[in-house]
Amino acid sequence: MTGEHSDLQRGLLAPPSSLRFGSKRLAGIAGYVLAASSIAAILVSRTWAIVAVAFIAARDPQSSSQLQQPQSSSQMQMQQPPPSPPPCARQIWVIRHGEKSPHPAPGSPEVHGLNATGWSRASHLARLVESGHWPRFVALFASDPGRPPFALREVQTVQPLAAVLGLPVNDSFAQSEGEQLAAAALLAARDRCGAVLLSWEHCRIPALLRALGCGAEHCLRCWPDGEYDRVERVELLLREEPSGAPAWRVRAMPPAAEGFGGDVEGYRGYECVDPAHVATTRCVMPDGTELRPPLRGEAPRVLDMASGREAGREVGRRAAAARDAP
Repeated sequence: MTGEHSDLQRGLLAPPSSLRFGSKRLAGIAGYVLAASSIAAILVSRTWAIVAVAFIAARDPQSSSQLQQPQSSSQMQMQQPPPSPPPCARQIWVIRHGEKSPHPAPGSPEVHGLNATGWSRASHLARLVESGHWPRFVALFASDPGRPPFALREVQTVQPLAAVLGLPVNDSFAQSEGEQLAAAALLAARDRCGAVLLSWEHCRIPALLRALGCGAEHCLRCWPDGEYDRVERVELLLREEPSGAPAWRVRAMPPAAEGFGGDVEGYRGYECVDPAHVATTRCVMPDGTELRPPLRGEAPRVLDMASGREAGREVGRRAAAARDAP
């Protein structure tokens, strides 16, 4: 009895053979449906891709050909972003103001301003920038005409150039504030990432160049009275200290010329040897004599004006020859 009861239980609990056959059939049908739906999805996605390519071809045939054809390595390189521009040239250019009259009439604008040749030089500098022979300066400096010696020439020399560049002229520094000017010029070249132009009085230019960090021999030379064409330049370079911290250094560049020539008649010597100028001058004469303010407790240095004029004659002759050359 017990055995029969167990057989009966197994018979009741086991699914009938027809049911087992039906479940297998359903599973097979479900598999076919799933496979068919996958195939249909693939066909639909490809159909939409073909439609999209056809639409793009109708709008832009060139772009469709690019979509249908694999890109070559040269094409991929051409689509790369352009390289970053080279670092800017942080330079400071120092020029003397344009020509002045040796004996201006009292009350004439030429007492403190440029003469006709000086104005022509100023226009020449503007053309150098317009033509690309000179850089497009990012800042312009000149001495303050409202403070001693009340000279207008430095500002007037860069006015045409400022008009071309659309820049103001910073004339907030007196001629006695060369060190402050040097600090401002270095900061402008560093932060504005470009060349800066300074228009200054020739007896004070060597001291200004020292303040800029130029110790080269040509930076320390006294400027003859008839020398207007000379351009002194320094470059501001970034270097990395052993500690890894960035640091700036100044490198002297070779002297250049404005290429104007000019009239040096009446200026054959070195005005800077005048005792009135020695107090604000620090430069080296052609014979090696250093002009500088007297040290504390030192008697004022008396220099021979005649020797200064004699030393400048050769420079004046060379400048005149360059001016008269065809």
